[in-house]
Formats: sequence, C-alpha cells, structure tokens
Amino acid sequence: MSSLFEWFKSRNEESAINKTLVHMQKVLECVVEYNKGISFLIEERSIDLALKVFFRVTELENQADEIRRNILNMLSKAEITSVIRENLIHLATKIDDVANAANASARILIYMNYNDFMKLDEDVHKNILKMASTSVECVKKLNTMVNKLLTAEETEIQGLGEVINKLEHDVDELRFAVNRNLVSNHPDINPFSAIEIHNVISSLEAITDNAEEVADYIIMLTIAKRT
Repeated sequence: MSSLFEWFKSRNEESAINKTLVHMQKVLECVVEYNKGISFLIEERSIDLALKVFFRVTELENQADEIRRNILNMLSKAEITSVIRENLIHLATKIDDVANAANASARILIYMNYNDFMKLDEDVHKNILKMASTSVECVKKLNTMVNKLLTAEETEIQGLGEVINKLEHDVDELRFAVNRNLVSNHPDINPFSAIEIHNVISSLEAITDNAEEVADYIIMLTIAKRT
C-alpha cells in the first residue's frame, strides 16, 4: 500500500485533505456547468443562457485554481515527508487539469460564431451533447474516487478506475464519430470557425482524458509499495 494512501486513511494534516476534497468538488461543478451550457446552446438554442453558463464555468475554474494554490501553500508548510508532498502536489495539479479542459472549451464557445456552429450536422450536435454528459458521469466517478481515498480499500479504488477508463473510451468513440461526420459533410462555414469548432471538441474530449490521468495516478499511488 502506498504511503499516500495510508496518509489519507490516517487523516493526517486533515485541513489539506479537506482542501483536496473541496478542490475535486469544485472541478466537478465546473464540468457540470459546462454540460448545462452545451445543453442550452444545442438543445434549447438559447445563446444568452449558454453564454451566462459558460462565463460561470470560467468563474468556477478560477475558484478551483485558487483552491489549488491554497493547497500548494498549505503543503509547503505542512510537516510531511517530501514524497507525500510531491504526490499531493501532482494530484492537485492533475485534478485541476480537468477543470482547465472544461474552461478551455467554454471560453471558445463564448466567442464562437454561432451561425457556423449551428450549421453542423444534427448527429454532430447529438454526439457533442453525449460527450459532455458522459464527461459529467466520468468526473462524478472521479470525485467518488478521490473521496474514497479516505475510506476505501485498494480493490474499490481500482474498480472506480476501471469505470473511469471505460467512460473515457466512450468519449473517444464519440469523438471518432464526430470527426468522421465532419470530414464527410462540408457545411458552409468559414475556416476560422472550423478550427475553433475543432478546438472546442478537442478540449471537451480532454476532460475525460485528464480525468483518466487522475484516476490512473491514484491507482498507481495506491498499489505502489513503500521503498
């Protein structure tokens, strides 16, 4: 069992642990809000509502960043081993990457040419919606996984990791379907819009990619033996 896993279960430096859990929750809120914005934009065709939500995503990502900085400051002063400190720093950074991906996609959608975006094939829109909702499901599992560091056994942690890996694969397949559709259909949109639509979808896919990285990192830590 890893020293980090033991450290979490022993509840040492509880304020740092609590901050990590709050950080993960804030990242989840960021992804949930992003999904709402996509739904407002595609399903309800409400640009005004979508914009409000996408700006909210940026606010939540900034709040997550602030929590991450507080964690790093706390860890710099905590009386813990250098290995635990380094592991927790990496964990906080990787968790923050999930919110960064959601915010990156949201920020592009804030200035998106909506006329061009709405010209995309209906199947593309459906798959984008599915990518976003699956991302929420994936990050919810990651939130559970991080919280389980306090109480779970290694097998339970690994089980959650397998679910996250499956959800990440599902999003990859949806992205493949989107790309296949985009190269087969040629809507009349300007090249810059095409580039930014690609970037929106890439950042959306990165949410689950980054969530999987966090999950894999946690699993690696939980199975690593003391040296």
